[in-house]
Amino acid sequence: MSTTIRVTALFLGPARDYAGAESATFELPPGATVATIRSAILEKFPRIRPAISSIRIAVNQEFAGNEHPLRNGDEIALIPPVSGGGGSDPIWVELFDGPLPADRVREFVAGDPTVGGIVSFEGITRSETDPEHGRLIRLDYEAYASMALCRMRSLAETVCERWSAGRVAITHRLGPIPPGEASVMIAVACPHRAEAFDACRWLIDMLKRDVPIWKKDVFEDGFVRWVEPNQPDESRPTNLQSEPRP
Repeated sequence: MSTTIRVTALFLGPARDYAGAESATFELPPGATVATIRSAILEKFPRIRPAISSIRIAVNQEFAGNEHPLRNGDEIALIPPVSGGGGSDPIWVELFDGPLPADRVREFVAGDPTVGGIVSFEGITRSETDPEHGRLIRLDYEAYASMALCRMRSLAETVCERWSAGRVAITHRLGPIPPGEASVMIAVACPHRAEAFDACRWLIDMLKRDVPIWKKDVFEDGFVRWVEPNQPDESRPTNLQSEPRP
Protein backbone atom coordinates (compact mmCIF):
# COMPACT_ATOMS: atom_id res chain seq x y z
CA MET A 1 0.00 0.00 0.00
CA SER A 2 1.41 3.36 -1.06
CA THR A 3 2.28 5.79 1.71
CA THR A 4 2.41 8.81 -0.61
CA ILE A 5 -0.03 10.74 -2.77
CA ARG A 6 0.99 11.26 -6.39
CA VAL A 7 -0.57 14.24 -8.17
CA THR A 8 0.05 16.09 -11.42
CA ALA A 9 0.14 19.90 -11.52
CA LEU A 10 -0.67 21.78 -14.72
CA PHE A 11 0.68 25.32 -15.17
CA LEU A 12 -1.76 27.35 -17.27
CA GLY A 13 -1.37 30.68 -19.05
CA PRO A 14 1.06 33.05 -17.28
CA ALA A 15 1.70 30.41 -14.60
CA ARG A 16 3.48 28.34 -17.25
CA ASP A 17 5.90 31.20 -17.92
CA TYR A 18 6.59 31.73 -14.22
CA ALA A 19 7.26 28.04 -13.62
CA GLY A 20 9.10 27.44 -16.89
CA ALA A 21 7.17 24.19 -17.27
CA GLU A 22 3.82 22.98 -18.53
CA SER A 23 3.33 20.34 -15.85
CA ALA A 24 5.03 18.53 -12.97
CA THR A 25 4.41 15.48 -10.84
CA PHE A 26 4.58 15.63 -7.05
CA GLU A 27 4.83 12.97 -4.36
CA LEU A 28 3.02 14.25 -1.26
CA PRO A 29 2.56 12.82 2.23
CA PRO A 30 -0.71 11.26 3.39
CA GLY A 31 -3.23 13.90 4.46
CA ALA A 32 -1.92 16.41 1.91
CA THR A 33 -4.14 19.36 1.04
CA VAL A 34 -4.14 22.19 -1.49
CA ALA A 35 -1.96 24.15 0.95
CA THR A 36 0.56 21.27 0.80
CA ILE A 37 0.78 21.36 -2.98
CA ARG A 38 1.16 25.15 -2.93
CA SER A 39 4.20 24.79 -0.67
CA ALA A 40 5.62 22.00 -2.81
CA ILE A 41 5.22 24.07 -5.97
CA LEU A 42 6.98 27.05 -4.38
CA GLU A 43 9.87 24.85 -3.32
CA LYS A 44 10.29 23.29 -6.77
CA PHE A 45 9.51 26.43 -8.82
CA PRO A 46 10.62 29.46 -6.75
CA ARG A 47 10.15 31.82 -9.72
CA ILE A 48 6.40 31.49 -9.30
CA ARG A 49 6.46 33.05 -5.81
CA PRO A 50 5.56 36.65 -6.89
CA ALA A 51 2.33 35.37 -8.49
CA ILE A 52 1.31 32.52 -6.19
CA SER A 53 -1.00 34.60 -3.99
CA SER A 54 -3.17 35.55 -6.97
CA ILE A 55 -3.22 32.09 -8.56
CA ARG A 56 -6.26 29.92 -7.92
CA ILE A 57 -5.97 26.16 -7.74
CA ALA A 58 -8.45 23.72 -9.21
CA VAL A 59 -8.56 20.06 -8.26
CA ASN A 60 -10.01 17.83 -10.97
CA GLN A 61 -11.45 20.92 -12.73
CA GLU A 62 -13.14 22.35 -9.62
CA PHE A 63 -11.77 25.35 -7.69
CA ALA A 64 -10.59 24.30 -4.24
CA GLY A 65 -9.53 26.09 -1.05
CA ASN A 66 -6.35 25.49 0.91
CA GLU A 67 -7.96 22.90 3.21
CA HIS A 68 -9.25 20.73 0.35
CA PRO A 69 -7.82 17.19 0.75
CA LEU A 70 -5.86 15.62 -2.10
CA ARG A 71 -6.08 12.05 -3.34
CA ASN A 72 -3.74 9.88 -5.32
CA GLY A 73 -4.06 10.65 -9.04
CA ASP A 74 -5.62 14.12 -8.64
CA GLU A 75 -5.04 16.67 -11.39
CA ILE A 76 -4.05 20.07 -10.03
CA ALA A 77 -4.39 23.15 -12.25
CA LEU A 78 -2.77 26.49 -11.43
CA ILE A 79 -5.08 29.17 -12.81
CA PRO A 80 -3.88 32.81 -12.86
CA PRO A 81 -6.44 35.64 -12.66
CA VAL A 82 -8.69 35.76 -15.68
CA SER A 83 -9.73 39.20 -16.90
CA GLY A 84 -11.46 40.33 -20.01
CA GLY A 85 -11.26 43.69 -21.67
CA GLY A 86 -9.54 42.58 -24.80
CA GLY A 87 -9.60 40.14 -27.68
CA SER A 88 -12.80 38.72 -29.10
CA ASP A 89 -14.47 37.82 -25.80
CA PRO A 90 -17.63 39.97 -25.52
CA ILE A 91 -17.72 39.57 -21.73
CA TRP A 92 -15.45 41.22 -19.18
CA VAL A 93 -15.77 40.38 -15.49
CA GLU A 94 -13.14 41.39 -12.96
CA LEU A 95 -12.61 42.17 -9.27
CA PHE A 96 -10.29 45.08 -8.44
CA ASP A 97 -8.31 45.98 -5.34
CA GLY A 98 -8.12 49.63 -6.43
CA PRO A 99 -10.21 52.20 -8.31
CA LEU A 100 -12.35 50.90 -11.15
CA PRO A 101 -11.16 51.73 -14.69
CA ALA A 102 -14.32 53.53 -15.81
CA ASP A 103 -12.89 54.71 -19.14
CA ARG A 104 -11.74 51.21 -20.05
CA VAL A 105 -15.17 49.78 -19.19
CA ARG A 106 -16.89 52.28 -21.49
CA GLU A 107 -14.41 51.62 -24.27
CA PHE A 108 -14.95 47.88 -23.95
CA VAL A 109 -18.66 48.09 -24.83
CA ALA A 110 -18.32 50.81 -27.49
CA GLY A 111 -17.44 50.79 -31.16
CA ASP A 112 -19.88 48.24 -32.62
CA PRO A 113 -21.96 49.90 -35.39
CA THR A 114 -24.71 47.27 -34.98
CA VAL A 115 -25.36 48.41 -31.41
CA GLY A 116 -27.88 51.18 -30.86
CA GLY A 117 -27.98 51.36 -27.07
CA ILE A 118 -25.20 51.48 -24.48
CA VAL A 119 -26.10 51.82 -20.81
CA SER A 120 -23.67 51.95 -17.89
CA PHE A 121 -24.21 52.03 -14.14
CA GLU A 122 -21.83 53.09 -11.38
CA GLY A 123 -22.53 52.41 -7.72
CA ILE A 124 -20.96 55.09 -5.51
CA THR A 125 -20.37 55.08 -1.77
CA ARG A 126 -22.77 57.67 -0.36
CA SER A 127 -21.88 60.16 2.34
CA GLU A 128 -24.03 59.70 5.40
CA THR A 129 -24.02 60.43 9.10
CA ASP A 130 -25.40 58.19 11.81
CA PRO A 131 -26.93 60.11 14.75
CA GLU A 132 -25.07 57.90 17.25
CA HIS A 133 -21.86 56.93 15.48
CA GLY A 134 -21.10 59.95 13.35
CA ARG A 135 -19.78 60.15 9.82
CA LEU A 136 -19.44 57.13 7.54
CA ILE A 137 -15.77 57.00 6.61
CA ARG A 138 -15.84 54.02 4.22
CA LEU A 139 -17.45 50.81 3.05
CA ASP A 140 -15.40 47.62 3.31
CA TYR A 141 -16.10 45.01 0.62
CA GLU A 142 -15.02 41.40 0.60
CA ALA A 143 -15.88 38.47 -1.66
CA TYR A 144 -15.66 34.75 -2.22
CA ALA A 145 -13.65 35.70 -5.28
CA SER A 146 -13.59 32.53 -7.38
CA MET A 147 -17.34 31.96 -7.03
CA ALA A 148 -18.10 35.66 -7.47
CA LEU A 149 -16.30 35.74 -10.83
CA CYS A 150 -18.09 32.60 -12.00
CA ARG A 151 -21.49 34.05 -11.05
CA MET A 152 -20.69 37.40 -12.65
CA ARG A 153 -19.81 35.68 -15.91
CA SER A 154 -22.95 33.54 -15.77
CA LEU A 155 -25.07 36.69 -15.35
CA ALA A 156 -23.31 38.34 -18.29
CA GLU A 157 -23.92 35.27 -20.47
CA THR A 158 -27.62 35.38 -19.56
CA VAL A 159 -27.77 39.04 -20.66
CA CYS A 160 -26.16 38.15 -23.99
CA GLU A 161 -28.79 35.49 -24.58
CA ARG A 162 -31.89 37.23 -23.20
CA TRP A 163 -31.31 40.78 -24.43
CA SER A 164 -29.01 40.07 -27.40
CA ALA A 165 -26.22 42.06 -25.76
CA GLY A 166 -23.14 42.39 -27.92
CA ARG A 167 -20.78 43.42 -25.11
CA VAL A 168 -21.10 43.20 -21.31
CA ALA A 169 -18.72 44.42 -18.60
CA ILE A 170 -19.18 43.77 -14.87
CA THR A 171 -16.48 45.13 -12.57
CA HIS A 172 -16.47 45.32 -8.78
CA ARG A 173 -14.01 46.79 -6.32
CA LEU A 174 -12.99 45.08 -3.08
CA GLY A 175 -11.46 46.47 0.09
CA PRO A 176 -12.05 49.93 1.60
CA ILE A 177 -14.00 52.44 -0.51
CA PRO A 178 -14.52 55.99 0.83
CA PRO A 179 -17.54 58.16 0.03
CA GLY A 180 -17.61 59.47 -3.51
CA GLU A 181 -15.77 56.53 -5.07
CA ALA A 182 -17.29 53.71 -7.14
CA SER A 183 -17.62 50.16 -5.87
CA VAL A 184 -19.27 48.65 -8.94
CA MET A 185 -19.53 49.50 -12.63
CA ILE A 186 -21.64 47.69 -15.21
CA ALA A 187 -21.90 48.48 -18.91
CA VAL A 188 -24.11 46.81 -21.53
CA ALA A 189 -24.31 47.26 -25.29
CA CYS A 190 -27.54 46.05 -26.93
CA PRO A 191 -29.19 46.57 -30.33
CA HIS A 192 -31.80 48.95 -28.82
CA ARG A 193 -31.93 51.30 -25.85
CA ALA A 194 -34.86 49.57 -24.11
CA GLU A 195 -32.98 46.27 -24.07
CA ALA A 196 -29.84 47.97 -22.76
CA PHE A 197 -31.72 49.68 -19.90
CA ASP A 198 -33.52 46.46 -18.93
CA ALA A 199 -30.35 44.39 -19.09
CA CYS A 200 -28.32 46.83 -16.99
CA ARG A 201 -31.03 47.08 -14.32
CA TRP A 202 -31.37 43.29 -14.20
CA LEU A 203 -27.61 42.86 -13.85
CA ILE A 204 -27.21 45.17 -10.86
CA ASP A 205 -30.23 43.63 -9.13
CA MET A 206 -28.94 40.09 -9.68
CA LEU A 207 -25.40 41.10 -8.72
CA LYS A 208 -26.68 42.26 -5.34
CA ARG A 209 -28.77 39.12 -4.90
CA ASP A 210 -26.67 36.23 -6.20
CA VAL A 211 -22.97 37.19 -6.21
CA PRO A 212 -21.08 36.45 -2.95
CA ILE A 213 -19.81 39.97 -2.23
CA TRP A 214 -20.40 41.55 1.18
CA LYS A 215 -20.00 45.03 2.56
CA LYS A 216 -19.98 46.73 5.93
CA ASP A 217 -20.32 50.33 7.06
CA VAL A 218 -17.37 51.75 8.98
CA PHE A 219 -18.06 54.89 11.06
CA GLU A 220 -15.68 57.45 12.50
CA ASP A 221 -16.19 56.24 16.08
CA GLY A 222 -15.01 52.73 15.16
CA PHE A 223 -18.40 51.04 14.96
CA VAL A 224 -19.11 48.79 12.01
CA ARG A 225 -22.20 47.05 10.72
CA TRP A 226 -22.70 44.53 7.96
CA VAL A 227 -25.16 45.48 5.24
CA GLU A 228 -27.37 42.56 4.34
CA PRO A 229 -26.63 41.75 0.66
CA ASN A 230 -30.23 40.87 -0.18
CA GLN A 231 -31.68 44.08 1.22
CA PRO A 232 -31.84 47.51 -0.40
CA ASP A 233 -29.11 49.85 0.78
CA GLU A 234 -31.68 51.88 2.71
CA SER A 235 -32.53 48.85 4.88
CA ARG A 236 -29.86 48.54 7.54
CA PRO A 237 -29.48 45.78 10.13
CA THR A 238 -29.78 46.92 13.71
CA ASN A 239 -26.93 44.90 15.25
CA LEU A 240 -23.71 46.85 15.54
CA GLN A 241 -20.24 45.58 16.36
CA SER A 242 -17.45 47.54 17.94
CA GLU A 243 -14.02 47.38 16.37
CA PRO A 244 -10.86 49.33 17.09
CA ARG A 245 -10.82 52.74 15.51
CA PRO A 246 -8.97 52.51 12.11
